[in-house]
Amino acid sequence: MIRRRPLIAAASALALPAHAQTGGWPARPLRMIVPYGAGNVTDVVARLLADDLTARLGQNVVVENMPGAGGTIGTAAIVRAAPDGYTFGLVAMAAVAVIPQMMRNPPYDPLRDLEPVGPVVVTGGSFLAVHPSVQARTAPELAETVRAGRPSPFFYYSAGSGTFPHLNMEALRLRLDFPAEHVPYRSSAAGLADLLAGRVHATLDTAVVTLPHVQSGALKALAFTSPQRSPSMPDVPTIGEQVPGLDLSSPWLAALGPRGIPPAVLARLQAAVAASATALVPRLPPNVDPDAGSPAEFGARMRADHARFTPLIQAIGLKLD
Repeated sequence: MIRRRPLIAAASALALPAHAQTGGWPARPLRMIVPYGAGNVTDVVARLLADDLTARLGQNVVVENMPGAGGTIGTAAIVRAAPDGYTFGLVAMAAVAVIPQMMRNPPYDPLRDLEPVGPVVVTGGSFLAVHPSVQARTAPELAETVRAGRPSPFFYYSAGSGTFPHLNMEALRLRLDFPAEHVPYRSSAAGLADLLAGRVHATLDTAVVTLPHVQSGALKALAFTSPQRSPSMPDVPTIGEQVPGLDLSSPWLAALGPRGIPPAVLARLQAAVAASATALVPRLPPNVDPDAGSPAEFGARMRADHARFTPLIQAIGLKLD
């Protein structure tokens, strides 16, 4: 859940005499690793965060893109960095909760090797969007229709195996017990083009991708994945309204460091990131919202999300190597 509340504790921590509490930290520029390429949403948010942290901490915060292997290359570099508070990263949920579980020999243990600095943002929900030829108005009706062979086979797209549109649709498919064929694409744009053309039938891609086409009538929205209905489409019920107890993911971006940062340094870095995340609200991209939870709350969420995806990954036999 997105929580917006005054970060009183964070602001108070920033007001403390920094040098007295942290031995002079920060005395040199900081490095923020982004385990993805330039230009995607994580990179955009990271650069906004770096600008604000630079002003807040009085030292340059330099963004270093390190893409590859679903974010695990850059995340492994965070794990290997010296735990002195000068290197941390902005990491997407999949590199913590999903991708390592798909690997035979993951390069890190996300729950053991990473220090929660704090949540930064969560992406908004997704629409269960279908081609207008699909004769269903809700997710349960979709399951009934597909089980009856209309259409058969039933195809849905995602931007790749292990992405959240893929995992969320598999969770929905398993809960409602209907057959579906996953068609992974290299990008959302490619999959969307085939959905609009009727070559695939559905997606659970992000609302950023599907909303304009739902609003134009080119796609039909059956459900929304967030706990609350979309302000843009308030007549579309949530998944929770239609399938009680099914909790589909809204991915997060979080600041993480190597385990072992000195407590006083970590506390100041956590407070700075929390304050910066709040300050970014007017500048965030569409469908991205701040998360003002504490580092402790975020650490619990990391563990819960990791545990949540374990049975799903095992059930669908998802492997990278």
